[in-house]
Amino acid sequence: MVQTVLNIVMFSLLTTLSMPGYLFGGIVFFSLIPLFFALEKKGPILSAIVAFLYFFTFSFVNFHYLINTLTTGLPELFGRFNATAGFLVFILFCILEALPFLLFGFLYGLWTEKVRFRVLEPIFVASLYVISDYLRGIGELGFTGGRLSDALYNFKGLLQLLPFTGTLGLVFLIVIVNYEGYKLLRANKNNYVFFLALIALVLFVNGTIESFIPKTVGVKPIILAQTNMPQKVKYSYDSNTIADYLIKNFSNSPDLLTIFPEGVFPGTDIRNSDIEKRLLESFKNRTLVIGFPTLVGNDAFNSAVIYSDGAFFDKYDKVQLFPFVENLPYKEIFGRLSFLRGMYYFSPGELKVFDIKGYGKVGFQICFESFFPYISRRLSKDAGFLVVITNDGWYNSKIPLIQHFTQAIFRAVETHRTVVQVSNTGISGVVDEYGNFFALPENQTTWSIFYVKSNNDVTFYAKYGDYMVIISLILTIIVGLTAKKRRTIFD
Repeated sequence: MVQTVLNIVMFSLLTTLSMPGYLFGGIVFFSLIPLFFALEKKGPILSAIVAFLYFFTFSFVNFHYLINTLTTGLPELFGRFNATAGFLVFILFCILEALPFLLFGFLYGLWTEKVRFRVLEPIFVASLYVISDYLRGIGELGFTGGRLSDALYNFKGLLQLLPFTGTLGLVFLIVIVNYEGYKLLRANKNNYVFFLALIALVLFVNGTIESFIPKTVGVKPIILAQTNMPQKVKYSYDSNTIADYLIKNFSNSPDLLTIFPEGVFPGTDIRNSDIEKRLLESFKNRTLVIGFPTLVGNDAFNSAVIYSDGAFFDKYDKVQLFPFVENLPYKEIFGRLSFLRGMYYFSPGELKVFDIKGYGKVGFQICFESFFPYISRRLSKDAGFLVVITNDGWYNSKIPLIQHFTQAIFRAVETHRTVVQVSNTGISGVVDEYGNFFALPENQTTWSIFYVKSNNDVTFYAKYGDYMVIISLILTIIVGLTAKKRRTIFD
């Protein structure tokens, strides 16, 4: 039991160190090995418990920065709950993230040791992991942060798999490498040399492919306007003061498509107000995109509002709302968590693409929508490039900023679209279709001209989506049906 706990802790630390913002992504190629040792001869029930504990611990460590937001940031800003309640919400988040891995552990313990053909073992284990990770990202409580593929955001050679497989293809590859490493070490501890050779081969392939990757140069100039307004300050300012700030710091930029972050006016719909008139007068000769809530009847929306030639043009309303803060999922179960509400409970909008004068068709996303590949996939079928506006000013750590910008890299390569991200405090930047990125310095009030490129091709992944889950499901069923002899769940 002690060794199992140590393996779980070792796994969570190693995998966390591979994540964006920590140490080195290459660690992910051996970080799961302690997990497989911990699952040895456990049977389905104990294996399910071990797998749940491993992902709970990893989520707790990797997303530790949320603790400050939930125990200090939100309570101080909205005053609806205390630090203890915020910490319990974080524990609930970790539990929800880990629940799908009960399935991984159960089926791993039920069938892995009874797989009929050795060559199918790593494929079976990788399939189980892909299915569990996919389940974690669906539904109103879905979230994809912390995927093993996140570790490889700057392995540009391997990223070129994404237009064909999406991030789940990388997850599949990572689990196979880890499982083969486990089997080598399980057979003979001296086999670590062969395992290191396997990792070296993967890194060599990555480097070789990367050496052929071009850096594309866009032709259409845009302005990224990073407002850098701390949450306490932004929510304490009145809208006129915020407008003064924007005019002072950004109206001297060229008359190009200018993109501001999410929630610049956090609680006010400025449409048809004197504040809107002042802004449009200062930015009248350009297309302007700026985030604030919009109110329509009894509904509130988290919106990216588009102005063109000094007048309202259209708006995008966020589709994937942040659970508990922006909407209340499964009210019958989580009704008591309504105290987590931000300024409003928002209604979901609809995905749509906008024809921006001089730039063609553009798809917009807001905040953590960039974590969900299905949104970028659908937009890329019509949009020439994608824009993410977000407010990452909730954190006192650079790690979440990096982890969020990482998603823009994946979405860009998956769809072969330039992806623009504009954040309140950073990271704001542009990612090209191969994963090369250029960013503004964080925590500065600044603007800069970047260049974007429009593409029209639709990638295999954008067209067919997460088919890797279907393949994994088929492989899992085949292995289960052909197992030598199934274990009972009590073994």
